[in-house]
Amino acid sequence: MDYAFKERIGKPELFTGRKEELTYFLKWIDDIKEEKSQSTAILARRKMGKTAILERLFNITFFKNDGVIPFYYEIKENEMWVGDFCQEFFLTFIYQYIAFKTRKTSYLGRDKRNSLKDAKQAAINEGLDYLTGLIEDVEYAIHHDYVDMLWNTVREAPKTIAYSENEFIVQIIDEFQFLNAMIYWDKAKKNPADTLAGGYLSTAESKIAPLLISGSWVGWLMGELNSMLPNRFKYEYLENMPEDEALELLYKYSRFFEVPVTEETAYLIIKISEGSPFYTSSILRSRYKHKDLTTVKGLTDTLDFETLDKRGNIKSTWMEYVHAAFSKVNDRNAKRIVLHLFKYKDRELTREEILNQLKLDMTDETLEKKLDALVKGDIIEQGQSNFRYRAVRDNIFDKVFRGVYQDEIEHFDVKDIGKEYAKSFEKLKRQYRRLQGKYHSQKGYFAEYLILDQLTYRSRKNNDLFKAVTRYLPGDFNFCEYSRVWRYDSSPEYSRSFSVDIFARAVRAEDYSIIGEVKSREVKKFSMEEVIDFERKMAEVKRLEKIDRAVGFIFSRCGFTAEAEGYCKEKGIACSEDERWIG
Repeated sequence: MDYAFKERIGKPELFTGRKEELTYFLKWIDDIKEEKSQSTAILARRKMGKTAILERLFNITFFKNDGVIPFYYEIKENEMWVGDFCQEFFLTFIYQYIAFKTRKTSYLGRDKRNSLKDAKQAAINEGLDYLTGLIEDVEYAIHHDYVDMLWNTVREAPKTIAYSENEFIVQIIDEFQFLNAMIYWDKAKKNPADTLAGGYLSTAESKIAPLLISGSWVGWLMGELNSMLPNRFKYEYLENMPEDEALELLYKYSRFFEVPVTEETAYLIIKISEGSPFYTSSILRSRYKHKDLTTVKGLTDTLDFETLDKRGNIKSTWMEYVHAAFSKVNDRNAKRIVLHLFKYKDRELTREEILNQLKLDMTDETLEKKLDALVKGDIIEQGQSNFRYRAVRDNIFDKVFRGVYQDEIEHFDVKDIGKEYAKSFEKLKRQYRRLQGKYHSQKGYFAEYLILDQLTYRSRKNNDLFKAVTRYLPGDFNFCEYSRVWRYDSSPEYSRSFSVDIFARAVRAEDYSIIGEVKSREVKKFSMEEVIDFERKMAEVKRLEKIDRAVGFIFSRCGFTAEAEGYCKEKGIACSEDERWIG
């Protein structure tokens, strides 16, 4: 797939998982053509992958060129005068629109502040003269300081163009909660434009240009939407990854950032992080100078650093939320409330229970305001009713918070947190050993990733060994240097999605790339039907990746049926069930 603009995740293949979310929102975007889609807000804390999803949705929609025009804008966490904001917002839309219509991605890199004149000329040059009237309206409003007119014009611009040209546009606005907080009516930035979001009351109801917005401050954004834009947005919560996707992300990042893990420590990381891409990435990319993720002690020490040290990415990210919340409700009782809720992580507490159990000297009304401020700051969560509250359901945040505040409140020894991690890992290790028993070997659970590691780090050095345990390889085949070794998932824009477990792209054109399938089950042999299905997927990967010289490879721990074995031999599809591939 071509990428219209560079995604912040870095290398495109680092985008991992989120298959359910991508499938849902791609259908949501496709349904815009039938005017079925309602404006939607994606809610999740920072570093859960919202921006990665939104940027990938933009790129896929741009690439598909199938009747919906994507517009992406991020509201940044820095103060702006409303005139500068409106001009940047508008020019971002205009240049993205021109890029889509002309298929010239160079327009995406144009200046977004001082180029209204250039934008008008670009529209004329590209035969999109109908844009010039709208651009002139914006120029007029800016020249005369008609701020209300300016905001109305640029906010409505996507819907205006969609309506006039009988088109459909998806408006993707990232970090929507900053709209009311970071924009100012005056150039001196003394008078906040804290009602801007309310302008979307009507705009958000559009079915030809609906909005897909996101927010990293969940409580804050929901408060804004509920008060200013009631019933205008559906809510979609971005949850932690399912275990298979989290495992894929861990091994992919382990290989990419050259941070080795073992089967055991990989299991422990997945379990302690509960599928959070933020925690997994932070552990693997930790700045801890003694980081060693191949031992349980090394993992424990790394988590201690990330949780308790001010340089830890996990701690610094959570403390942004804590400081923001406590700037509004910074007192000893607020800290006591949060610590108390941590003791009841498995259930909700009512305000009455909190008042009585902590013996708080305040009214119910005062407590409610304090709790609401903590909810809006994402420090605690609202329960099933406005009378109930609970701790953030998270294995790690409570340790960050307690590491900072518990000693102040309850004379707590911070070293105990490291002991808690060690205790948790002991419990998880017992689970891991039971898993080993279930599969007779831990290799079954991680076989796909272990083979990827063999191809990345060891196959070339042990060429003769791996050739000896793999049959039906071409006579001139040798394991070689690979530019990338990863699991291959087709882009979601294809009508029939598919994946292969292994794709190792050879650096040199004369060497063989490897496209492979891994089956670690123990009771069913690889069948003829499965070989034919793999052969189809292999041909599709070769076509999409423009590869001529490639060998198919199937690893099946349980072996192959006689029919499948014969077919693989005939077609030159390499086979193995030798445990040394995962040893």
